[in-house]
Amino acid sequence: MKRQNILEGLIVFGVMTGILLPARLLFVSYISSDWFGSFGIITIISVTMIVLTKKGKLGRFGEMFERQINKLQKGKRAKIVYGQSIIFLLILGGTIFAIEQGNSTYVDLKNQILEEHEEFADPNELLAKSKQLEAQDWIFGVLGLFLAIFVAFPQLSAVLAVLNESFDGWVLHFYTVAFVEYLELFGILIYFRYSLSRKKSHSIAEDKNL
Repeated sequence: MKRQNILEGLIVFGVMTGILLPARLLFVSYISSDWFGSFGIITIISVTMIVLTKKGKLGRFGEMFERQINKLQKGKRAKIVYGQSIIFLLILGGTIFAIEQGNSTYVDLKNQILEEHEEFADPNELLAKSKQLEAQDWIFGVLGLFLAIFVAFPQLSAVLAVLNESFDGWVLHFYTVAFVEYLELFGILIYFRYSLSRKKSHSIAEDKNL
C-alpha cells in the first residue's frame, strides 16, 4: 500500500510537472517574458484539472490526483504543507518588499553603502568572500538577518537592494518567481479544500434525502 502511494505520488507529480512547466515556459518564451504574468495561466490549468477530476473526466489519473491532493488536506501533512507555504510566502514576500524599499524609500542609504563598500558592486568578489565563510558564520548571519528585520530594517533593505543590483536584478527576479510558485500552490490547495468540503456536504445532503 505504501509503495502504491509513493508510485501514485510520483505519477501525479510527473504529469503535473509535464503539463505546468512547459505551459509556463511557452508563455514566457512566446507571450510575455514577465514570469509573474504567467500566474493566471498556470492557475487556470490547475483549476481546470481539479474541475475535470471532480467530474470524473480524467479516469484513473483523476482518481490518483484526487487521492494525493486529499492527503495534503488531513493530519500532520496538511499542517506541514500549509505551514511551510505560509512561512515561505512571508519570507519571499518580505524580501521582495525590502528590496523595493531599498530602491525607493531608503535609496540614499543604499547609495551610501555602495560608496563606502565598493566591493559590494562586484558579484565575483561577493561570491569569493561567501566561500570563505564557515558554518557558524552562516548560522550567525541568518540570526542577524532575522533580528535586522525588527531592529535595523532600513539598513537591511538597503543591503538587499545593493545585492540585487550587484547581481543585475536576479535576486528580485528569483524571489518573485518563487513567491508566485508558492502563492499558486497555496491557492490551489485552498481551492481544492473548499471544493472537497462542498463535495462532502453535498454527498451528506443526498444521503439524508434518501
